[in-house]
Amino acid sequence: MKKPGKIAVIGLGAFGSSLATELEKQGAEVIAVDRNEKKIQEISNRVYNAVCFDCTDESLLRGHGLGSVDLAVVAIGEDFGTNVLVTRILKDMGVRVFSRAGSDREQRILMAVGADEVYRPEHEQGINKARAITYTGVKEYIPLRSGIELRITEPSEDMLNKKIRDLEIRRIYGINIAFFGKKLAAGYEYRVPVPEDMLEAGDLLWLIGSKENFDRLG
Repeated sequence: MKKPGKIAVIGLGAFGSSLATELEKQGAEVIAVDRNEKKIQEISNRVYNAVCFDCTDESLLRGHGLGSVDLAVVAIGEDFGTNVLVTRILKDMGVRVFSRAGSDREQRILMAVGADEVYRPEHEQGINKARAITYTGVKEYIPLRSGIELRITEPSEDMLNKKIRDLEIRRIYGINIAFFGKKLAAGYEYRVPVPEDMLEAGDLLWLIGSKENFDRLG
């Protein structure tokens, strides 16, 4: 597995701050950047490096080592003009850049100025939550790649008081049970399932499969 490299996160709002912190936990060397000194102080003990400066100044970007990062994430949400400018400057410096957009129009503009990838966290979060609400019993919905989905769900009524091996979910529907949460009096016990596990009300299943297969499962 490839080790995460050096990643710059520019813009430390709620999303940028949580992203920088999680990337650091995953093993990346994170350079967190914002022009707000308070935000830098709040995150300084959670990342490899946190610096406060005007990120629209190319000389400062270079001086703080952003020209040599493996990836820069422009997470500026409150000022789209600055987002576009910083994205373009970083691309001119030869940096791989992921940029944040809040609308289809912003996404097109960022792609036009050279962003390698554009993400829309609020939009994607809304879609995922809507699907979780729509799918009966689904607690969390996470789209993976190539049309594959992860759904965390409670067992349906017809699954209760049956052993996992008797359901034959993989053979009939092409869906894998990747993880199992057994509800206990003191909370949940989480583990990889075994064929003899009996499903009861309140248990949780981590299911992985295609949307088409989930539609067949119902």
